[in-house]
Amino acid sequence: MTAKSSVKPKRSYRRFNVKKDKLKFQFSYNDDETKRLHAKLNRAKTITADDLRQVSLWKSNRVLSVSPDTLKTIKKLSKTRGVKIQDAIVKEVIEGLVKSQGIGFPIASAILKFINPEVFPIIDIRAYRALTGHKPYYTTYSYKKYIAYARQLSVIAEVTGRPFREIDEQLYCFDEKHNKKI
Repeated sequence: MTAKSSVKPKRSYRRFNVKKDKLKFQFSYNDDETKRLHAKLNRAKTITADDLRQVSLWKSNRVLSVSPDTLKTIKKLSKTRGVKIQDAIVKEVIEGLVKSQGIGFPIASAILKFINPEVFPIIDIRAYRALTGHKPYYTTYSYKKYIAYARQLSVIAEVTGRPFREIDEQLYCFDEKHNKKI
């Protein structure tokens, strides 16, 4: 009996050959954002850190597009005093954000946390994995999962005596220390 090798064979890739291959492709990648960034940055007299962040987001295919209705609802949520995580407006904002281009639950929850960190935690792979022992996948995030997660963090805040706004960050650090790589 022989042990099977767990080493995957290296994949062979075709290399471009300048003598044989042609370069006649139509490049298309985040077209609107590409055009906007070129117009703003080509031979710009000043370039800011925000400009560099926009290029980074463009490169990682994180161009965001949020509807005016969703932005209006976010503004309303931001002004609402005493908002609770289970309020209908929260569900409306989360659903609007998640339907937007370039935004999933982790980004939507980060936006909400910046709006009101006393109510909204960030749900991400590290914090969720530290809490549950399971790595979430993009397709497994849901509004119900986010609400349940937030409630669990609320319990942890109460038991540990730490501010709610810190619990997701603490779980992130815990996971980074104990579970290492994602």
